[in-house]
Amino acid sequence: MLIGKKEFIAGLLFATLTTSAVLDLTSLQAAGKDAMSPEVRFSQQIGLFDSTQLSGKALSRNISEQAFQRGLNGVLVEAGMVSNFDLSELARLGIIGDGTAGAVMTRKAACETILRAIMHAWQQELMPKPKIDATLGFRDYLVDEKYRESLTFAVTSGIFQGSTGGLFRPDDNLKVKEALMILKRFYDLTATNKTPTKIALFNDVIQEQYLTGPLLNLRKAGAFDLTSLGFQLNGTGPISTKDLSLIVQGVLGRLGKAAYIIQVKQVEHRSGNKPAVTREILAVMGAILTRAMPHSESNQQILYSDVKEQNLIDHSLKILAKAGIRMGYNNNLFKGGEKVTRFEALGLINRIVTELEPLPEKLSSDKAATRDDIESFKNLLIERRARIRKILNRE
Repeated sequence: MLIGKKEFIAGLLFATLTTSAVLDLTSLQAAGKDAMSPEVRFSQQIGLFDSTQLSGKALSRNISEQAFQRGLNGVLVEAGMVSNFDLSELARLGIIGDGTAGAVMTRKAACETILRAIMHAWQQELMPKPKIDATLGFRDYLVDEKYRESLTFAVTSGIFQGSTGGLFRPDDNLKVKEALMILKRFYDLTATNKTPTKIALFNDVIQEQYLTGPLLNLRKAGAFDLTSLGFQLNGTGPISTKDLSLIVQGVLGRLGKAAYIIQVKQVEHRSGNKPAVTREILAVMGAILTRAMPHSESNQQILYSDVKEQNLIDHSLKILAKAGIRMGYNNNLFKGGEKVTRFEALGLINRIVTELEPLPEKLSSDKAATRDDIESFKNLLIERRARIRKILNRE
């Protein structure tokens, strides 16, 4: 049952909307605020404010820390996570501080308040805790270690989202409309009491789409530890050298390859942080990542008619070829100066992360090969032959 207005006297916007212009919900939506209507209806239902307190200008105002805390208090009561509307209970549970609330709520403070609420729900078994095998965050917001799991959960569940450049802007003041969105998403999550099993990292990647698997592979490998690429994948758009560098560094960081991270940074520096990655930059960074991952190499050689021998690009392409990875076109043109899409860049990194053949296990010198050993070796040769045929046929 939703909270009544009489019970929730100190509403979410009590401190921020007392001087706002009067405008009803219909007028607000007509003014182009339809995207906020679910949050507005939700806020009205649980008594955060009524329609006479709404205005487009009010939604864009900063929200006070106390107003946000009271709004969260209402959501937690409705979800059955706390027993009453007394903020002292939230302070006692460690969800909010027990001191005087600040004048304005920052995005960082709001985020960490929600994260503590999530941690409380997990500790009390009020919300199922998923198995978290990766770390998600934002380029400009490094949280304390204690928040890493809850932030990853909040990001994958859609409670928090960054900007197009993967930034969170933690020091910015939280707007009323942003507070409503965060509280509504958190409430929806607690109401369903379900843990998402598959998460699309981008709004334009539909669940169960063919890209979901590779993206989850990349996330698990650490590709998005340092950059989130924003709300949308925009796969046919360009990717910056900085973002590609951070993706590769994220994977190398998981592998503990500090020396290779330095090499990637050097490539980034030499490229001048171009706004769009070229095939040459992708090949060089891809080769660095390939060298960092132990794998079985072949004698495969791929000739590119437009690549000069004995230079960095040629060396990088040969490393990739020995790993079974081909770049360029069917007519043996590499076209190194061409800009690559995000699909191409992430596709190459995913192949390196997931498709490199591991080094074959060495048989003990004092042990004869068994029938199973011989059969495994035979199957490995067959698979490698098929793989090389696919590369040559560009399948």
